[in-house]
Amino acid sequence: MAPSILRQSLAKIGDLSDEEWALLKGTATPKEFKRGERLLNEGDICRAYFFVEKGYLRTYYNKDGVEINLQFSFEGDFTTNFKSLKNEKPSHFIIEAGEKSRVWIFDREKMKPLYFEKEAIGLLLRRLAMQLLLSSEEYSNLYKISTPTQRYEYIERHKPHLLQRLSLSQLSSYLGVTRETLSRIRSASAR
Repeated sequence: MAPSILRQSLAKIGDLSDEEWALLKGTATPKEFKRGERLLNEGDICRAYFFVEKGYLRTYYNKDGVEINLQFSFEGDFTTNFKSLKNEKPSHFIIEAGEKSRVWIFDREKMKPLYFEKEAIGLLLRRLAMQLLLSSEEYSNLYKISTPTQRYEYIERHKPHLLQRLSLSQLSSYLGVTRETLSRIRSASAR
């Protein structure tokens, strides 16, 4: 039997024995989500890590009635709201399915004992946290340092799947520009 996408993704982060894998998987529940269905609402406390087996999730917030996209998590990706998860404070962000999705929900409370009792699992979870934080920093730096055109070119080079899977509205929000500006950037880039 071929390893699952979940196990393959975790293997890229750290090695787990079959027993450790079974223990970690036991903290998770797979769930199907419809497009637009929320995994985390603004104001709720985040209590899980989310792993995308199929589909994609988007993380965003509302600013004066406008949705601002912060992150997209596709097949093989993990996501969470670290600030809410760690501090047990209400989330300022929303995480929802961008299309019909199958997601593994790793319950934080079930994972806590494993973090301390199983060294390999603790190490894997620390590496996962670091990976998620670096991904967040990458977006933050891209947004702070680069012009909209440079951001689009970065997406073209490093994340072309975003161009194929996201609507123009979703992509323009992620890049911090209007749809019209994104259309101009795309036209200029095609030349």
